[in-house]
Amino acid sequence: MKVLGIDPGVTATGYGVIENEACIDVGTIRPKAKQGHDRLITICEQIKKLVTECTPDYVALEKVFYHKNIQSLIQSSELRGAIIITLLNCGVNVVEYTPTQIKLTTTGNGRASKQQVRYMIEKIMLGQQHKRVSHHATDALSIAYTGARKVSRHL
Repeated sequence: MKVLGIDPGVTATGYGVIENEACIDVGTIRPKAKQGHDRLITICEQIKKLVTECTPDYVALEKVFYHKNIQSLIQSSELRGAIIITLLNCGVNVVEYTPTQIKLTTTGNGRASKQQVRYMIEKIMLGQQHKRVSHHATDALSIAYTGARKVSRHL
């Protein structure tokens, strides 16, 4: 089973593709556009390209969580909505997980730190010969990993 995990971020959106729990692609989309809507277009175009190239069985996203800054919450929500519409238009199955579910699946502890999640993903997915990837990409791999583990239980 192939799962694309996406960590939506307006300035940097991470992605990770895993197949049979092995990383086959990972990276970060960094739109150069300054305007918010232009960034959304760039991110969604890149995601559509990823879906077309890797043909995932599922795409996993992190559910929105509380932000202290209301502007960040609004921007994140707009981006997630645009991504979900793009994915649905591509005809892929979308699953969503809370940060607690992702941390629990990845580390065994639903209250794990970002550093603990990154450490486990580097050990599980990237192995010894891994290149250094952004924390957005690592988060996306943890989301994909969670999707692969949870979806496979329901097949």
